[in-house]
Amino acid sequence: KHLPVGDELLGRVLDGAGRPLDSLGPLGTKGTRSLQSRPLNPLQRAPIESSLDVGIRAINAMLTVGRGQRLGLFAGSGVGKSVLLGMMARFTAAEVIVVGLIGERGREVKEFIEHTLGAEGRQRSVVVAAPADTSPLMRLQGAAYATTIAEHFRDQGRHVLLIMDSLTRFAMAQREIALAIGEPPVTRGYPPSVFARLPQLVERAGNGPEGGGSITAFYTVLAEGDDQQDPIADAARAILDGHIVLTRHLADQGHYPAIDIEASISRAMT
Repeated sequence: KHLPVGDELLGRVLDGAGRPLDSLGPLGTKGTRSLQSRPLNPLQRAPIESSLDVGIRAINAMLTVGRGQRLGLFAGSGVGKSVLLGMMARFTAAEVIVVGLIGERGREVKEFIEHTLGAEGRQRSVVVAAPADTSPLMRLQGAAYATTIAEHFRDQGRHVLLIMDSLTRFAMAQREIALAIGEPPVTRGYPPSVFARLPQLVERAGNGPEGGGSITAFYTVLAEGDDQQDPIADAARAILDGHIVLTRHLADQGHYPAIDIEASISRAMT
C-alpha cells in the first residue's frame, strides 16, 4: 500500500490512511511511498557518532542521545511521558519532526498539537494520529505511516526526530488482530506475532548510509502497573538502543522530569 509523502505534509495532521484531519484542505502531495520498506543493509548504515541536543538537561548530561539512536521512554500511566515527549518535540535540534500518536486518548491529540508543539514546532512537524477509538488495523497502519514519512525525509538527507506515543498501543493493536484470526496467546496474553512485529517497526529508524540523513526515534512504552518486566517493556528494551525510565516515586514528590537515572541507560552514550 502506498501513501502520500513530501514537504507538503509539514504542518499537517493526518490519520493512519493519509487523510487530513485538520480541515486545511487537500494535501497537494505529488509523491507516494510504500508502507513496507526494504531492510537497510546493516553494513551501509552510518554509525552513531555525533550527540544530539534534546533540550532536556537531565537527558543531555546523564543519558546523552546520539543522532540516529532509538530510545524507549518507559513509565506507568500519568508520570509525565507525554509532557517530556512534548518538550523534546519543541526543543530537539532536528530539521523535521514526525509524531505518531498511536492508540492514545483522542483528547490528547489536539492538546499535543496546540499546546505542546505550538505554532513554531508545528511548522516543521507532521502528525499522524490514530487514537484509541480507531480500528486496530488503522493503529498499526498509523505507526507504519509515521515511520514511512520519517524514512522519506531521511532519504532526502535530513535529520528527523520520530516520536511515537506509544509502542505499547501498537503491540496491543497487533494482539487484537492476532487473537481475532486465532493465534494462540503465549506470553501474558500476547501472541507470538506481536514480538515479531516490534523489531520490524523499530529497525526502520536509525541512521541512513554514510553522509546521509538520520532518524532519531523515541518510543514510549507503558509499563503496566509500573512493572518493568511487562512483556512489551522487556521486548522493547532488548531491541532499542537504551531506555529512559520514569518513576512514580519521583513524580509523587513533584520532581519532574521523573527520570530514574540509575534505572536508565543510553547505550550509545560512550
